[in-house]
Amino acid sequence: MANTQEISAATGYGRPWADAHEIDSFDRFVADFHAGRLGADDFKRFRLQHGIYGQRQPDTQMVRVKIPWGGLTADQIDRLADLAARTPRGVGHVTTRQNFQFHFVPLDDVPDTMRTLGDVGLTTREACGNTVRNVTVGHCAGVCAHEAFDPTPYADALARFLLRNPMNQNLPRKFKIAFSGCADDTGLTAIHDIGARAVVRTVDGLAVRGFTILLGGGLGPAPQLAQPLEDFTPAGDLIATVAAIVRVFDRQGNRENRNLARLKFVVKKLGIEAVRTLVVKEREALRLVLAGTLPAITPWEETAPPVRPSNGASAPSRDPAFTRWRATNVAAQKQTGYVTVHVRLVRGDVTAPQLRAVAEIARDFAEATVRATNQQNLVVRWIPVSAVAAVYHTLRAVDLVAPGAERLVDVTTCPGADTCQLGITSSRGLALAISDAIERELGGLADESGLRVKISGCPNSCGQHHLASLGLYGGSRKFHGEAAPTYQLLVGGRTGSETRYGRPLARIPARLAPSAVKALLEAYRDERGTGESFDAFTDRVGMERLAQIVAPFTELAPSAEAPGHYVDWEASARFVPETGAGECAA
Repeated sequence: MANTQEISAATGYGRPWADAHEIDSFDRFVADFHAGRLGADDFKRFRLQHGIYGQRQPDTQMVRVKIPWGGLTADQIDRLADLAARTPRGVGHVTTRQNFQFHFVPLDDVPDTMRTLGDVGLTTREACGNTVRNVTVGHCAGVCAHEAFDPTPYADALARFLLRNPMNQNLPRKFKIAFSGCADDTGLTAIHDIGARAVVRTVDGLAVRGFTILLGGGLGPAPQLAQPLEDFTPAGDLIATVAAIVRVFDRQGNRENRNLARLKFVVKKLGIEAVRTLVVKEREALRLVLAGTLPAITPWEETAPPVRPSNGASAPSRDPAFTRWRATNVAAQKQTGYVTVHVRLVRGDVTAPQLRAVAEIARDFAEATVRATNQQNLVVRWIPVSAVAAVYHTLRAVDLVAPGAERLVDVTTCPGADTCQLGITSSRGLALAISDAIERELGGLADESGLRVKISGCPNSCGQHHLASLGLYGGSRKFHGEAAPTYQLLVGGRTGSETRYGRPLARIPARLAPSAVKALLEAYRDERGTGESFDAFTDRVGMERLAQIVAPFTELAPSAEAPGHYVDWEASARFVPETGAGECAA
């Protein structure tokens, strides 16, 4: 099996991101805070810069581990398992930005948690706060048959250039960057402050690698699609171009109103042409000022590992569960003889034993590497076709063979009101209810590809609800004078070469949301044309017809007649709309 040293010598896996000195500094700052030598606001800014986020529960923290481009080694997965085992719920959580989160961590335990991560090269630095957040990459990069080239080495170099860089430690607001290697855009570049799509152009008869750089995208209450900076940016100009965009944002971003502080608002205010002019001018200046000091990017390619013998497990030929799992969770790579196994994590959660099983599979068959996805799952690449059955048996032993990865039944959700101070509703509870309803009552649609449900517990879209075929975000409304949790239902969102945001359809009480979703999906199942996608179906029938379908689920009876409808999912007490001061832009 491969070890971390061998991996990092050939690729970016396992190369450390941690800094022991800043962990020691965090320990001192915690002591100063407890002793009253450091004010609460100053400590909060420092804490967020180091990826430690306050939960809605008093005296507990969420620790966010930054996983650039989602790349992890088996050793790092094992260490994440150790941390998951320490948490009250016994789980880690994979986010839509390829990070790992651990909840309910006491502040005094944070320095030791950071050291535990640092021992295997992982860091929490700049996973929160007004900084450049995690640089993400579509999980199929390097193994996709349609990609121009693997953008991972470029994302890795950019992430290392930006991490701890003084120019992005106090931005007007958070800043997000994503890469994709192909037109399928699994990196979701159109929704980011900067998106980079790999392209190859012929220049003077030579094939030149580069990117289509998009800027000014974002979700939240005012979603906006990113727009191209220029026709083609050579790969050699990538870091200078990104640095220029960040510097323009630093100067032009709104520091008075954090609700208007993202790059998308700079583009909206100044216009894309003006922003392009500022960026190009800034890039020219950087080329002169930083000539010879910008890091060179050395591309790497993941190569096929030697095929190792499996443990002798054979495919359960008459097991429909295995047949379905293989059809939905196993995808061929462009490298002949190898597949990628998608490990579906229900609600993004994964236990310590499950993480250790994934690490074992990675060591035994996959060059000891794993990637987190922006769909809250894990993927293990470079699995020999002959080892698929062995992988299935290992995953099944830890209850990790849920089928339908990145299909309809695989519902995306943010943490919502369970832990987030901005959360209004229990998005996690609704996600499980909808997923269970799809599996139980709409089995024929459960594994549909290109049809997704995504949920956020507030309008901020951490669950990517704008991108879903059926998206929902949490709120509240009074019925008969009493507050009940509700969701705004959006339809028709899509990703890919033509990203489109979902359109608002109706506000649905939380307890009726599974029924509304089910009614829309049943209408699609019963009325669609041959080969008609859900997007095409909704476009054809129109919003008025869709509104008629969900109309029976938009009102509630008085609480005396239906008390359960005034209680949120996975809650026991009557709903009270409560939110705190969010820290995502503090």
